[in-house]
Amino acid sequence: MSEEFLRLARQEIQSEIDSLNEIFLTCTNDEQLYEKSAEIEKHMHKIKGLAPMMEQEKMGEIAKISDLVLKHVSSHGILKGSHKITSDAVKIMSSLFSGQVNIQIDDFRKQVRESCPEIIGF
Repeated sequence: MSEEFLRLARQEIQSEIDSLNEIFLTCTNDEQLYEKSAEIEKHMHKIKGLAPMMEQEKMGEIAKISDLVLKHVSSHGILKGSHKITSDAVKIMSSLFSGQVNIQIDDFRKQVRESCPEIIGF
C-alpha cells in the first residue's frame, strides 16, 4: 500500500474509534446497545475492512467478531452481555491502535464464546 493510502486509512480508523468512544459515553447497557446497534455496526464494519489492509490483523479480528455480535443484536434483539463485549472491543482496538502490541485477542474470543454461544462464525 502507498504511504498516502496508509496515512488516510489510519486517519479513517482513528475517526471510527473516536466515534465509537463517543457513542459509548451515552450507551451504557444492553438495551441502549440494541438501540444503537446499526450505528455502531457501521463503524465496526469500516474498521473490519480497513484494519487488515494496514496489517492490523488483531484489530480486524476484534472488529469482525464485534460485527457478528452487532448483526445478531440487530436481527434478534437485546442480547445479554453484548454491551460489555462491544465496549471491551472498542477499548482493545483503541489500545492496539495506540501501539500496544502485547495484546492477545484469544481472551476476547473466549469471552464472546462464553457470553454468546448462539453466535457462530468466528
